Amino acid sequence: MKKYFLIAMALCFCEVALAAPVLQQSEEISTVSTKSPDDTASKEALVEDKEKVVSTVKFHRPMKERLTSFGAAVLGEYLYVFSGHDGEAHGFGKDQLCNHFRRIKFDDPKADWEDLAMHDPAQSVALVSDGEYLYRIGGLSFLNADSSEKANFKSTDYFARYDVEKNEWKSLPSLPSPRSSLDAAVVGRKVFVAGGWNLQGEGSRNAEWRENILEFDLDLPEAGWKEVEGPGYKSRAISTAAYNGKFYLFGGIQDRGMTRKVSVYDPESESWSEAPELVADNRMAGFATSSFATGGKLYVTGYSGIVYALSEDEKEWEHCGRLMYPRFFLRLLPAGDNRLLAVGGSSNITGRTASIESFEITDETPDMRITQWSVDFGGKAKHSQSLLFANNKLYAFGGNASRRAHDFSEDAFVDESFVFDLESRSCEPLAKMPQPVQSGLAIKNRKNSEHSELVVAGGLGIKEDGEFGSLDTVYSFDPEGETWQECSVKLPQPRAMFHGFYHEDAVWMIGGSDAGHGAGLDRSVLHWWGDVSDIATLPNVELPNARRSFGGVVVDNKYYVIGGLGDGIVEQLDVLDLESRTWSEAASPEKDRVFPTVCAIGSKIYLYGGFCKVDGHFAPATSLEVFDTAENKWTTLVDDLSEYCGTMSMMAAGDRLLFYGVDKEKDGVANFVVLDPDPQFVPVKAETMSFGGRYGRRGRSSEDVKMLMRRDNNRDGKLDAEELGSRLNSLIADGDKNKDGALDRAEVKELMESGSE
Repeated sequence: MKKYFLIAMALCFCEVALAAPVLQQSEEISTVSTKSPDDTASKEALVEDKEKVVSTVKFHRPMKERLTSFGAAVLGEYLYVFSGHDGEAHGFGKDQLCNHFRRIKFDDPKADWEDLAMHDPAQSVALVSDGEYLYRIGGLSFLNADSSEKANFKSTDYFARYDVEKNEWKSLPSLPSPRSSLDAAVVGRKVFVAGGWNLQGEGSRNAEWRENILEFDLDLPEAGWKEVEGPGYKSRAISTAAYNGKFYLFGGIQDRGMTRKVSVYDPESESWSEAPELVADNRMAGFATSSFATGGKLYVTGYSGIVYALSEDEKEWEHCGRLMYPRFFLRLLPAGDNRLLAVGGSSNITGRTASIESFEITDETPDMRITQWSVDFGGKAKHSQSLLFANNKLYAFGGNASRRAHDFSEDAFVDESFVFDLESRSCEPLAKMPQPVQSGLAIKNRKNSEHSELVVAGGLGIKEDGEFGSLDTVYSFDPEGETWQECSVKLPQPRAMFHGFYHEDAVWMIGGSDAGHGAGLDRSVLHWWGDVSDIATLPNVELPNARRSFGGVVVDNKYYVIGGLGDGIVEQLDVLDLESRTWSEAASPEKDRVFPTVCAIGSKIYLYGGFCKVDGHFAPATSLEVFDTAENKWTTLVDDLSEYCGTMSMMAAGDRLLFYGVDKEKDGVANFVVLDPDPQFVPVKAETMSFGGRYGRRGRSSEDVKMLMRRDNNRDGKLDAEELGSRLNSLIADGDKNKDGALDRAEVKELMESGSE
């Protein structure tokens, strides 16, 4: 039998830029902190025995292009953005460069971007200010006009000054040699340039790295550039900053991986020293950071989104909180003594982003950070949409157009579909569903590594006989072609208000009920390979407590079933071990709920919304609870979140909580909230990403395992000799570690990775 190897994804050594959708308007964020009850600065209660302090931060009007690797600077009331890359992530050519230089009065919500006189476009370029002028330095251009042509790189030696009053550029003495993937800062009256390389021709193999730094005295321009000995190592994709009369060089990429070093050059003594290394909060720490000093503090941020400040004794980096949208490849710039602008970059919530976010530095420790906005989507649905967050976008399918909770007339059901873009705060209508549906299961079905589809299964609607009831249909939506089709498979029995998830290459569906036919609650667990094969009922894996309208989430190979309606609101939290397919119980939340929304961030489960019993009646449950799966313990994070989130649905968007709901009073308006539940989160120390070393033998990864496991005809999670057939049943002898006469998924995976026959 063949031995397989896992092909590791290679890092690109050439300068790349990431594109992003565009924001539409300025939005505010609330930073919520807690104080003791005797603090009179705050009046409204947020959590029990505490009060909230709300400081305002903003999302500003975004850049017009979806830029990364751009130059940016603040001068006076204006943010200036120079050129950059606005094409495809790995597109190289003049057509991929933004041929614009713009500015905006960033704190004026009515202001728009102004086009300014343009200099030659480039990516990986530096833009700095001395308080009077702006200076562009170096950058990468191309000799090939179109990205469809073979890449022909050209690092540049530009040094030019922009006169704000005259709106014109003046060429200054060129750099001693071309340089890109660099950064620069102004210390006193001197411009310092560090990092980068001279990238010329078709590739990076022979690119010369620049180890020395450059110094230019703005008061003695005739002296030209002075080369100064560097810190003793080469790097690029760095950031630099001026602080306390010194020049700081942060991290970067080297030929063997990332570096977290922070080196400090003192122009007075012409000597180098070391500052504390950057915090190892992720494997990418040190790469594509951005840094700036303001208000007597030096700040830096990167991929994790955590903003760090150098301590007063300069011995450590202090945690100042997190950006609402963590990002790297950004520009961090001053917006005042206690406020920073995070411009552009790539966010783990919205993906590639053009947004401009203010980050306020406060003396208080925020408990949460919240941003809110609304979108006029023009739809009829008022509630009961099938929601799915996928590919950094929120899909909303179907729903009910009546404001009455139990209106199941034919006109109440909706067949409309929408996709909301979080980063642009916009909405796009999609093709209508094949039939009106509410309360169906929306789930992402991964066909293979290159294609995925979205699926809406079951739900409530009008059946073929014209009667209201649960449906057994399964519809698929192609997000690329934006087309619907009815799948050839159906649910074994109609059901609605159930839950599902994608796990081990299959769609799992649990619980629910067959409304309108007296069939009651459904305990079965369904399993579907997401293709033309039947949707099967798993043997001996029924729900211990029958329920519908519940929340569920997978954490560490376990599925948690929370709340819902059975014989009243179900109190028990049932846990399905997806490997052994056995049930157990975990601690129940503090408030029992029906129609809750549940999601997971890491090993923590968040619970919000739905309804609970209050004095014998159902009332909205507005507390936000969090469950620590390791400690089997629930904690109420916020007693009442209704001021911000009302009765909205919650889902995970990266490491943030995303809330969505149709406005209760305004037709066709959707409300959104993004909440950072832990701004002071400190990640576990991570190893630096390396470009060398062996990754080892891994087999053909999940595809081989997936194909073999599809022989599991009885869906018991194991392959016996009959299912494997005479040609393959010898695999049991090699892979059956627990000697039960069959192969479970873990054994199949180990067998494939070892390459045993």
